[in-house]
Amino acid sequence: MSRTVVVLGGGISGLAASYHLSRAPYPPKVVLVEGSERLGGWIRSVRGSDGAIFELGPRGIRPAGALGARTLLMVMMGGSWLQTLEASGCVLSQELFQHQAQKAAATQLGLKEPPSYCLVHLHKNCIPQYTLGHWQKLESARQFLAAQRLPLTLAGASYEGVAVNDCIESGRQAAVSVLGTEPQS
Repeated sequence: MSRTVVVLGGGISGLAASYHLSRAPYPPKVVLVEGSERLGGWIRSVRGSDGAIFELGPRGIRPAGALGARTLLMVMMGGSWLQTLEASGCVLSQELFQHQAQKAAATQLGLKEPPSYCLVHLHKNCIPQYTLGHWQKLESARQFLAAQRLPLTLAGASYEGVAVNDCIESGRQAAVSVLGTEPQS
């Protein structure tokens, strides 16, 4: 008897899960459900007014609820720019980072209006991190799903890893969990 697997969300993790499910020796019927008009989730390309193309990546770290649903842009700054500021004795403040991020977004993407809301975090020597307690909440959710024997698997930037490769691996792991075996390469 053939089974059907429903993948909720056509972001990079949902697309990766669908792909790996379809590569199984006896693939299930895969139904991909996406709520927006395009696939790719938070990953998309944006062309600036000067013709430059910016790749916007997954955003698992964003405000919760309705505010997060309207979040359109994450600006990550660092490297030599930040090192130069530190070396010059500049005071690193949220206001400075917000100003610089808004200036860069306006210049590079041709934005005319300032954002209606801005959230600034300084994560030195790292990529963006989940909020305190994230891993405990995730483990609690997994235990609940197992205890209730719900046929659900969690995948994506909101759960494990914010980089593109993490999202793809998360989708692959979800497929392995559903299939009970590694899909074919």
